[in-house]
Amino acid sequence: MNELYIVGTGPGSPEYLTEQAKRAISEARIVVGWEFNFQPVRSITSGKRVFLQDAKNYLQVAEEAAVEARKTGFPVAVLRVGDPCISSGLAGLQEIFHDFEIKIIPGISSVQMGAALAQINIDDSVIISFHETGVEEKRNFMVDAYRRNRHLILLTGPEQVPGQTASYLIEHGVNPIAEAIVCESISLPEEKISRGTLADIAGQQFSWLSLMVVKAKRSNI
Repeated sequence: MNELYIVGTGPGSPEYLTEQAKRAISEARIVVGWEFNFQPVRSITSGKRVFLQDAKNYLQVAEEAAVEARKTGFPVAVLRVGDPCISSGLAGLQEIFHDFEIKIIPGISSVQMGAALAQINIDDSVIISFHETGVEEKRNFMVDAYRRNRHLILLTGPEQVPGQTASYLIEHGVNPIAEAIVCESISLPEEKISRGTLADIAGQQFSWLSLMVVKAKRSNI
């Protein structure tokens, strides 16, 4: 049976790439991923058959890689920034590679790094990704979770940038002085960490590809 490794490559810096991830990528002959996924692993993907994904073709490219792997018998590594079980389209990959032996290699996620910077427990938090569809439903869930005194760890997206998120929470009753953190390019040389209140964040511009943490306090509702 063909082998598929779904590999977490960490938040971006090679310093956070695990040894297990390195081994899985080294064993693969076919490698699939978005441009950003390759950033921490370029030194170990040289000479491999690379299938590069983007926003328009990511499913098609994964299917093409699966077809080639079936023909050649080569093991495949699908690279996913952070951890492959967080906002990675895992179900779609499992469907495309349904006849492969699938092994998931966990990675260090920006979610963990954001929680560490905010000094909060992940099990006291709710993680919400705005990278995919269902934005309005997720907005409602976000407000409800915060009202239940949960920290918010948010993977922002094109339709829900950090400033919008801060404004939305304030408009729906969250205290403007609630503490918030926005992490851009986390772990990379250009990393930028912005700390302030929701009111502060609402008035600023950030990359849509950010991680935002809103710390819960009962007095903030």
